Amino acid sequence: MMDPGRAAVIFYALFWAIRINGCVRRGRQPLLRGPEWFFNVRVPADFYAGAGKTLLRWYWMRMMIPFAVDIPIALWIIVSHHLVWLNWLALGLSALIHLNHVVSVDLAERQARPFAVEQPVASVMVSLAPRRLRHYANWRVEFVLVLITACALIWRHDLRPSWKVAAILLYLHVGLVYLKHLIVAWRMPVPREQATEHMAVQEAKRKYYLATIDWYRAALTAQLVVWSVHVGPLTTVDFATWVLISLIASVIVEIKRKQLARLSLRARPVTMPDLLRQAEIARWPVCYQPSAPLLMLKGARGYSINLANTCAIIGLAYMAGFVVLGHAL
Repeated sequence: MMDPGRAAVIFYALFWAIRINGCVRRGRQPLLRGPEWFFNVRVPADFYAGAGKTLLRWYWMRMMIPFAVDIPIALWIIVSHHLVWLNWLALGLSALIHLNHVVSVDLAERQARPFAVEQPVASVMVSLAPRRLRHYANWRVEFVLVLITACALIWRHDLRPSWKVAAILLYLHVGLVYLKHLIVAWRMPVPREQATEHMAVQEAKRKYYLATIDWYRAALTAQLVVWSVHVGPLTTVDFATWVLISLIASVIVEIKRKQLARLSLRARPVTMPDLLRQAEIARWPVCYQPSAPLLMLKGARGYSINLANTCAIIGLAYMAGFVVLGHAL
């Protein structure tokens, strides 16, 4: 039998190893395109000798925010001997790390814009080709996931002892399916110059994110199967299997991410014109702008969730439902 507390500590240690690798990768992103770039902003040759040096240092310091949140909470969990809570801490930190990175990169690029040496492109284009979630669905995979889920629920015919686990897994699965819908529906303009390259990069990113979500859905389904057949405590073999799967998946994700980064370098970043006057009408962090029917508006202080968009309302309702479900459990 594997002690749940010990398993949580080992998973937390692996989580630290993976996030350190992520910090190193994110730290290199500002200069990924070369010294004449700061992320996707083209800057003058002496940029990193002056203002760029300060912006780069502040960007690196913002990467440490999740560590400042993590360390005291982890120490308190360890001292209080609630080691199983480390699993929830790692889950929350995963969301915080990605959110912090998105906000930090957006802030860094906005701070670098006054030093940019390029003007916004004169003309843009948007693909009007119909794009639906079913166009990107692998129906064999979908059939297998639905079949396995149904069999797991039928096999565990008595749901009363541990229905909470199944409820959380199924709710997370529904959320991932809706996230796939958002990724497919997301539209972005591209410059007329190098339009083919930009659209190829967007399509590659879209397929990468969808494939990653499908892997997460498969993992949730596998956990549902374990829940349906497992009647005893976690064994050492079970734990070692999950650790091995996690390590292999991490290596595959890192390889795919590097391939995507190399592909992104083929399309030269450009500054898009603000055709919808987003900088004027967006109010951070949320706004209501029916005249700009986008999910996210890029305002003067960063991205803002547009509550006039139906997807935003559904997403907020889902998050509220998750809070209610967690409270009920």
